Amino acid sequence: MENGTPQLVARDLRRSFRMGPRRIEVLRGISMEVRRSEAVFLVGASGAGKTTLLYTLAGLERPEEGTVDFEGQRLYTGSSQARKFAVSWFRRTAATFAGGTFRRRATTRGDRARSGE
Repeated sequence: MENGTPQLVARDLRRSFRMGPRRIEVLRGISMEVRRSEAVFLVGASGAGKTTLLYTLAGLERPEEGTVDFEGQRLYTGSSQARKFAVSWFRRTAATFAGGTFRRRATTRGDRARSGE
C-alpha cells in the first residue's frame, strides 16, 4: 500500500442511541481518512462519541449509516464483518498518567502485590 493512499476510510458515519423516548445522535455524518503511519487522536467531552467512533472504525460496532474501509476492504458488508486486521488503542485514564509510564505503573503494582502491600 502506497504511503499516500488512505489505509482507513470512513464516510458519512451515523450512529444514535435511545434513552427512553429520546434518540441521541452520537455520530452525525463523520468522514475521515487515515494514512499508514499517521497518528490520530480523538479528543472531546464525555459522551461526545469518541468511543463509539473508535469501535465503529475498529469493526466492533456497526454504524446505522455510512461505510468503513480498511486497506480497501469494506468492514460492514451484509451480515458479516471483515475483522482480519489489528487495531491497537490505549484507553486514557487519569490513573494511567499520574506518576509515570504505563510500564512503570504496571510493574510497580505487580511488585506491591508480591510484597503484600
